[in-house]
Amino acid sequence: MRVDSTHFPLVRLDHAPENADSTETVLADMTALLAREQPFVYIASGGFDQGEPDLDERRMVANWMKANKPAIVKFIKAHLHITANEEEQRNAEAFSRFFENFWGYPMLIVGSTAEAEAKASELLR
Repeated sequence: MRVDSTHFPLVRLDHAPENADSTETVLADMTALLAREQPFVYIASGGFDQGEPDLDERRMVANWMKANKPAIVKFIKAHLHITANEEEQRNAEAFSRFFENFWGYPMLIVGSTAEAEAKASELLR
């Protein structure tokens, strides 16, 4: 995954494997976003199936999340996932329940970039 905060508070997540940064880089980028102490939303598209991270990466992410949970809950308003495909929307909706339980903020499924930006604007008011 790659984090792009160029248009903060709209933060783009790129899930394309060919653009992926290291787990350490992604967590450092996320830490920097939380350090701003301002609400923001993630906007992403594409699939979720990037293979299973190795055990050390999973532990690193879980430890980071636990250490940053109060700031995560306070500043990350949502993860807006864009997909126009109805089957992908159903799959993403099912996944979103697990996502929110782990991360502490909702994953909302939207059909277009325009819809994601409108929802983000609403969430950030």
